[in-house]
Amino acid sequence: MGSAVSRSQGFVADLEGVYHAIWQERRTFLAFFSAVVLATGVGTAVTPKQYRANAVLQLMASAGQEVDVGKVVNLDDGGWAEKRDRARTRMQLIQSRTVREEVLRRYTSRGHTDLGTGTAGLEALAGSMSVSPREETDLVEVAVTHTDPDAAALLANLVVEVYTEANLSQRTGAARDTQGWLDGQSEGYKATLDEATKKVMSFKETHGVVDIDEKVDGISARLGSLQTAAGEATTRRVLAETAYGEHLGLLKRRQYDVLAGMYQDPALETMARQRAELVTASADVLARYGEKHPEHQRAAESISQVEALIAEEVRRNVDGERAEVETLRRIESELAAELELVKTDLLAKQKLQAEYRVLKGDEERASATLSSLGKRGAEVDLQASTQLNDVRVVDRAVAPTRPFTPNVKLNLAVGFVVGLAAGLGVALLRHRLVGSLLSAADVERYTHTTLLASIPQLNTSIVPAQRDLYTFEHPRSFAAEAFRSLRAVLEVAGPAKGRRIVITSCIEGEGKSLCALGIAVAYAQLGRRVLLIDADLRLPRLHKVFGVEEAPGLSDAMIHEDELHHCTIRTPIPRLDLMRCGERVDYPNEFVSAPELERVLDRLSAQYDIVLLDTPPAGLVADAVSLARVCEGAILVVRAGKAPGRLVHQTLQGLQQGGANVLGVLLNDVPRRPGDPGYGNKYYSDRPRTVRGGPA
Repeated sequence: MGSAVSRSQGFVADLEGVYHAIWQERRTFLAFFSAVVLATGVGTAVTPKQYRANAVLQLMASAGQEVDVGKVVNLDDGGWAEKRDRARTRMQLIQSRTVREEVLRRYTSRGHTDLGTGTAGLEALAGSMSVSPREETDLVEVAVTHTDPDAAALLANLVVEVYTEANLSQRTGAARDTQGWLDGQSEGYKATLDEATKKVMSFKETHGVVDIDEKVDGISARLGSLQTAAGEATTRRVLAETAYGEHLGLLKRRQYDVLAGMYQDPALETMARQRAELVTASADVLARYGEKHPEHQRAAESISQVEALIAEEVRRNVDGERAEVETLRRIESELAAELELVKTDLLAKQKLQAEYRVLKGDEERASATLSSLGKRGAEVDLQASTQLNDVRVVDRAVAPTRPFTPNVKLNLAVGFVVGLAAGLGVALLRHRLVGSLLSAADVERYTHTTLLASIPQLNTSIVPAQRDLYTFEHPRSFAAEAFRSLRAVLEVAGPAKGRRIVITSCIEGEGKSLCALGIAVAYAQLGRRVLLIDADLRLPRLHKVFGVEEAPGLSDAMIHEDELHHCTIRTPIPRLDLMRCGERVDYPNEFVSAPELERVLDRLSAQYDIVLLDTPPAGLVADAVSLARVCEGAILVVRAGKAPGRLVHQTLQGLQQGGANVLGVLLNDVPRRPGDPGYGNKYYSDRPRTVRGGPA
């Protein structure tokens, strides 16, 4: 928040500095602005009037192709770019030398000789012509500028007439030329097509492949069925081999009963039931009569006979499975051999088909090209017979009633803006080069030193004799309040002792004596005993303010230190005494650098609360630097708009390098404007004081 406020304040300060700079250089600004506006007005008045006539053409993309119902208009980005490039090309053709030559011939044939003839006439016509598109349309404006409005309209109409005629002639001729070329191409492709057809027929007859165009032929069908049969045979063989291997293993382990259960053989099923019955009966006899009973022995023999029969039947089934496996293997081998033969035949036919496709492709391309040439030939023939111009005159040019140039309003507006901008630029540049200080922002920018206060400009109607003691005579004035504000600043931020202060300036005429008086009056009104010393031994002035002689004063006090009381006088201002400069000396700087000065000032400081020294300009002579070394502080008075900023900066550096304690800059004679703080405020008044000699 604080940074935003500081930026805002800095911006306002910059604007204020710009305003002050322009105000200071207002004469430069007004002079430059008036010169630019006047030059614009004079230039506009003496410029010959030019009239511009406009004709409008439409550049159509499809004229002459209205009967082509199969045409697709391309509206994508590429089509737009192509359309734009075509329009640019046509605009260049409109301005071509060929068109201009015909226009100039027709123009001069009607008795007009103002453009001249030959190359000069062509260049003059080119300079007066302009062709420009209308955005987002296919319209083009042809404009011709001339001092005669009728001649401008005539030239513009001649340009569009010549171009439309030339364009139609070119399109018709191009169509005829294209038709002849297409006819020649068609004859050549007819012969090519006949030759390609003969090669295709000869290939079929030679190889006996009448059905070569068919996608599915006998070999392919046979190959498919063989592949299916081979797959099925392999599957059956694998299944049979698997079952045979399993059954053979059981047979070797004599697991006849298990094998009997795996075959779906009625004989084996009968034998299995019979064995079961015998086993049941044997078990019953064994239970009744015992193991050695004859019945049990007969039952055991019967079971053995049945099991032998089961084993024999199982062996026959296993042998049958072996025979089936061998048969399936033979079938699979035969199918594989036949499949290889069919593949060989198919590869041979595919090779023939590849050769055939090459010949057939040549025939088809020749046929397609011939067909396209025939279709295009028909279109071109139709266009040549019903050719329409793709350029249409939308508006013919008419003689303008008002000149195109000069545009008085526009020129004056441009002159006003240019004069305003240039005047501001020159004013700011001059201010930058001169660099005088006008505002607090200027003081900070050029000096990097504290601005103590800004003393407002006094009324210009005040006579010089009344200006010096104005703040005393008008204690409620804005200037008096400014000096009191300065006094408050010095009380807070001044030197610790605050007893002796040098008042100086950069150059003469900046109002340092007036400011010294203002500061002295402000301190005296506070009830302090103040001594104002005129330390300018070169051009003293303070004695004139109070109407007294120059001597005795400072120079006398330094010579006769014991007679200080004779060197100071009372002024009409209560509590304010004055020490004049005294007798003139030949070497003022050496005089004020003498050690006697510091002793005199020490004695005076013991008698007064505040001692102010009005010195010569520090930017011109070194007196102020010598005096500032024996004082607690120095104030540099700068008149607004007078001393260059760089000189102020150099003066401050000189004071500081000389050992002076620079308290800050006092900006004097600052112009007051409406909107300034305190302007027109009822708290301030320029009425003179009613009680003389008393405090404000």
